[in-house]
Amino acid sequence: MKIYKHHFVFSLPILLLTQASTAQQNPASPSSLVTSPRPLVDASRRLQETYGKVVTYEEPLLTWRGDLAAQPGWNPDKSALYPVVQSFFMPESGPGTDLANVLENTIAVYHQQTSGTRFQVLSSTLGYHIVPVLGHDEGGRLVPTGSVLDQIVTVPSEARSAMQHLRALGEAISKSGPIRVVVSAVPAKPDGFDRAFHAQPGVFPWGAYSAVARDALIDLLNQSATTFSWRLMCQASAQASDRFCVLNMGAIEVTVTDSQGKDAKRVLWYDRCRNCSPDEIP
Repeated sequence: MKIYKHHFVFSLPILLLTQASTAQQNPASPSSLVTSPRPLVDASRRLQETYGKVVTYEEPLLTWRGDLAAQPGWNPDKSALYPVVQSFFMPESGPGTDLANVLENTIAVYHQQTSGTRFQVLSSTLGYHIVPVLGHDEGGRLVPTGSVLDQIVTVPSEARSAMQHLRALGEAISKSGPIRVVVSAVPAKPDGFDRAFHAQPGVFPWGAYSAVARDALIDLLNQSATTFSWRLMCQASAQASDRFCVLNMGAIEVTVTDSQGKDAKRVLWYDRCRNCSPDEIP
């Protein structure tokens, strides 16, 4: 049984080379201009930092050249392709506004002001998830689409560390579909993810049987002492063999005001653990 539900539907990386994004204030309206190859990645991060709640992002593998751009010096026989840069004015959210409503408004405005993949938002016990529902096929037609986390997977139940469980899930996703999935987790240093996960004991049994990959991931992360979020980004290429997706995992950062009145970022390590020591922070 799925543990997430639809809020609304609009029908109309470590290994990823990304392009810079910019956010500029628009003096004519209470919103900010987001310019990026992946504007919703920037929007999801900003909302996550503002509310301190999980807002994940997933995308499909783009195959239509109208959605893609080549880097200078592109070799048409074997080089990566990147999403075209798009812009939209992200609505501002004020204190006390409901995150679900803000996400609804953000996605609606994004669809009005951009072309390409159409998204919906799901909610789960972990938080909110921006996922694709429509995208262009290789001929440029808008058709139903999804992410690799929509695939049905089975992960044998075994005793592993949290990072080993995550890698086993990535391998199961890769085997269940045509797209290779690479897992990248922060902290990236040795045992950093395991320390942040803070399982007791450190090696524990976990698995999934015929489950939606997203459900399996949420089930695993719900056992963590640190709240983790993800960005699933896919690398397009002229060569099918060079295409892959990266599941980027990281803890939530929030914007706080320091003692000098300046904005600063703070990572919410062990936010779900009552007995964790600050000395243990990875």
